[in-house]
Formats: sequence, C-alpha cells, structure tokens
Amino acid sequence: MNVNIYYGGLSGFHTILPDTDDYMPLVDLVIKDDAKQREFKVDAEGNRVRKQEKIEHYETVIAFTEDYSSFSESFIESFVNLLFRYEIDNLYLQNPPNSIAKRMMQYSSIKCTVKEHEYHTLGMEELRALKSGLPKAVIGQGRAQNQILSALYNVAKGRYNKPCVLLFYGSTGIGKTESAKYIAETLEEVLFRRQFSMLHSEAFSSYIFGGKHNENSLAKELLERESNVVLFDEFDKPHPVFHSAFYQLFDEGIYEDKNYTVKMKNSIIICTSNYMSEKEIKSALGEPIYSRFDAVIKFDKLDKAAIEIILNNEYDRQYQALDEEEKEVIEQSGIRDVIMGLVDKLDNARQIRRVIREAISTILIRELV
Repeated sequence: MNVNIYYGGLSGFHTILPDTDDYMPLVDLVIKDDAKQREFKVDAEGNRVRKQEKIEHYETVIAFTEDYSSFSESFIESFVNLLFRYEIDNLYLQNPPNSIAKRMMQYSSIKCTVKEHEYHTLGMEELRALKSGLPKAVIGQGRAQNQILSALYNVAKGRYNKPCVLLFYGSTGIGKTESAKYIAETLEEVLFRRQFSMLHSEAFSSYIFGGKHNENSLAKELLERESNVVLFDEFDKPHPVFHSAFYQLFDEGIYEDKNYTVKMKNSIIICTSNYMSEKEIKSALGEPIYSRFDAVIKFDKLDKAAIEIILNNEYDRQYQALDEEEKEVIEQSGIRDVIMGLVDKLDNARQIRRVIREAISTILIRELV
C-alpha cells in the first residue's frame, strides 16, 4: 500500500492527486465498512458469525482535512485496522491527525511518502517590490514602513531559521492590517488572518491548545492555510495564559496541539494591538511573549495630508463602483466637495470608508428610490 500524506492547503493537495474522478472517498469507505461490520449470520448453535466476504480492492482512496472530524476518537486510534480490511493501492491523506500519521509509519508493509506545501518565501526581489508598492498601498506610515522593510531584510537574505514575528501597534484604521495584506499580496498569496478579539468563548482553550480531533483548532487551520503570511489581529485581547501556546511557534516555527503539528519556519507572522505605547503592550502581554517579537512597530496617527489622500482614493474607488445613472446623480449632488471638507474631522481609513459610503447611499436613496 502506498500512502501519500500531504500537509498544506487544498490547492496543493490537488496537485498530488491522480487526474481522475474514479476514487473512493475515505468517508464513504468508513460508512460502508461500518455497515459490513454490523452484518452477522447465526450458526446452527445460535452464535452470531460475521459473513466471510472477498477482500475488496480500491485503486485510490482519498481523505481531505475535514473528513477526520466525522470519525470517532476510537476509530482514529484504530485507523490502520480499517486499511488492512481492504486491498488499497494508493491512499491520499490531507493533514491527518498526528496519531494517524504516526501509526502509518510504524508498519513496514505501508510505504509512506510525506509532502509539505511549498509556500512562497520573501526574497530580495519581493522585498524591492514591497519597498516600491507599500507607500502607495498604505498611506501616511513612512516610518512604520521603513521599520517593516528593515525587519524583513534578513528574511529576504535567508538568514532566519525561524518565523519573522512582528508586532504592529497603534489606533484602529491606520494601516496595520492593510500592511499585512500587502506583504501577502507581494508574495502573490491571500493573507491568512484570524481575529483574536472574537475568541472569548469557552471553546477558545481547545481552539488554541487542541481538544477533540473533530473540534476546530488553530493548528488545523494553519495546516490548511494557503499563505505564508499570517496575521493574528488584536493578539493582545485573549488572556495572557494562552500566550504560552505561541512560544515554540515564535522561537522555532513549530505550532503543536493535541492533534496536529504545524511547521512554519519560513513564515512571516504579524500580530496587531491597539495599544498606544510599547510600555502598555509589555505590561499587558508580559515579558515572555513580548521578548519573542523580532520587531515592535508603531503606526502613527494619520496627518491631514494622509487623510486627504485616503479621502480622494476611497471616494474614487466607491464612485467607480457605481453604474452610469448613479454616477450622474452623484456628480450633480456636489457631494465630493462636501466630503473633502471633512479632512479635519476624520482620523482613520475605516471611518473614511463609512462616511463616504453613507453619504453616497443617502443621495442615491433620496433621488433614485
């Protein structure tokens, strides 16, 4: 039996799968096997005896990441027993729990091949592109951008043997998340983002440290990510007790919970905080996690010139999304001049987007609805 274990996102997993729709999904095989195990006949003495059947053959069996969540804990532990009840030529497993992969590799009759997703890494060419494009993508944060480039220089030169871990701090809507998005965009990837301020339920502990294999977890999500740029938004919001889960990740690039192990040695990890000073951050997060950041970068409040540029850019973006009738109404309303007069009253990009959207919508509803 050939077993192909793949750690990574769905797009990469598809590259190793055979070009055929003629395969047995592992979930279907488990359902079928469970039904067979329940089939008994009664012998002359009244004893239940399982029917003897010919061993079934499958050329290809495939399991995707989410398939394992439908299996019981006991089945996960006895997973190999299922395989030996069938003749399977090729088994493809995406992000199996550690217990399954470990047991697979213990059997000499199983030939295991392990492949990991090849994420894009930052090189000097990408760093130059980042230097050129970041000022246009994120307005008014020249100092922060220079610090970002400085922090990423040694990454681009291949001198890191761990993730590059950055902390962006400052008030909301001034470019922290947009900077992270643009770094991922430069690597031609979609940013992997998790909002930590939303994680305050009782399930948060199992999400971070791992619970039952069928529960969602950060480790499982990181295995499935398509990007090597990771954003932990509002990293300061959860209780500091959870920070210990990130020590090994920040130090060595390994994140491990009860069920999964993720390797992220060449990644760029960005954490954000709305605190306004390093002193506040250090006090809130504590020295053990604070000392693990490779750079702590402040995003300044936007000045009047930056606000004016963002206003113009955002107005043009929303205006271009309108149809011709709507554009004519907006042009006749003179609302652009009114919006541009708000430069001294606006202070962040989120606020600007909302004000422009509400102003345009109000006029369109009044004139067209």
